[in-house]
Amino acid sequence: MGKAIGQNVTEFAQGVGSGVDTQLQVTIELSPELTKAGLSHTIAKQKTSLDDTQKAISIYFLSAQALNCTLTAKAYNADNQEIGRATSDVQFVQDDAQYIAFTFPPDMDRQTVKVYKITARFPEAESSQ
Repeated sequence: MGKAIGQNVTEFAQGVGSGVDTQLQVTIELSPELTKAGLSHTIAKQKTSLDDTQKAISIYFLSAQALNCTLTAKAYNADNQEIGRATSDVQFVQDDAQYIAFTFPPDMDRQTVKVYKITARFPEAESSQ
């Protein structure tokens, strides 16, 4: 009986852990230009902390090519309306990967976000005059 109870507690704890992970995951869409530049992602989650009121997400990006730009994450609701925006300067070397965090305004309601769309602003090439 003790073994069965221990097994059930373990299964319950594993279920709670995976449920929390699933609840914290967010939907990400990369712009075609980022995909073409060799950027992809695996996991994207809300960052949460009881003592931190910031609204942030963290995305694990993989870059096949060197990349230096400013990434913009735009939060959209179910009506495809932008409701928040955050930026992060990034620098990847070829065959690189790293977590990138985006911190949104505190007024943004995370519960209404359906998708985060990621775009890039590349440094302007110095014009030769």
